[in-house]
Amino acid sequence: MTRIGFRLALAYRSNIVMTCVTLVAQVFLLRMIWTSVYGSRPSAAGLTLEALLAYLTLANLQGFATQTLVSRTVHHRIRTGMVFFDLARPVGYLRQMAAFQVGNTVGGLLLLAPVVPVVLLVGSITTPVNGLGYVVTLVLGYVIAVQLALLISLIGFWTMEIGAISLLYRLVSQFFAGTMVPLAFFPGFLGALAEALPFKYLGYVPAAVYVGHIPDVTGPVLVELAWVAGLWGLLALTWSRAHRRVVIQGG
Repeated sequence: MTRIGFRLALAYRSNIVMTCVTLVAQVFLLRMIWTSVYGSRPSAAGLTLEALLAYLTLANLQGFATQTLVSRTVHHRIRTGMVFFDLARPVGYLRQMAAFQVGNTVGGLLLLAPVVPVVLLVGSITTPVNGLGYVVTLVLGYVIAVQLALLISLIGFWTMEIGAISLLYRLVSQFFAGTMVPLAFFPGFLGALAEALPFKYLGYVPAAVYVGHIPDVTGPVLVELAWVAGLWGLLALTWSRAHRRVVIQGG
């Protein structure tokens, strides 16, 4: 399944090219907007302009590098009845899909690598304040992203259609991940909600650790581990009920 996911990423190279172009344009526009917003101010919300631009560059690279395909894949296989073959395999369904997503991510990273220097050129980057903490929080954030994508996927066993749910999830997760606006700028209730949701670990926390806005990673790492354990338990519970509702479409 990992190999299949990897090959699928390499099969649609034109899609990756367009993704890279979009990424470069997005980082460039964010740099222009935030440079204008800051003006002559040395810092805002504890972030200098240099740190903010580095944060936005990293957060968007992370978002594009760790985006998940598994929800769309599961949706297609449920609708066409191909999920029958997944369920007939001796390996657990959730492990199959997680392995597929990991392979797809690795393939996407290979194709994304050549454009990283361009993104850094139009954006900005600084020396990491805590490189190890950044890697740890990023890896755990990726695990959370895959788990959330699997949860969205399992809804398809009840509804047969998750297009609208996936769109809503993508909008909410991207906003609360802080890829456009750092969570440090979120006001009042919105900031409290962002703190309570797991989406900040998909973008904000790793990038903020990198630029030194979050100096101590002990707390975030412990919370991430708690989210990983809790989501895995929720996945197991949901799957125990979902597989009983399988209806094979397409014969």
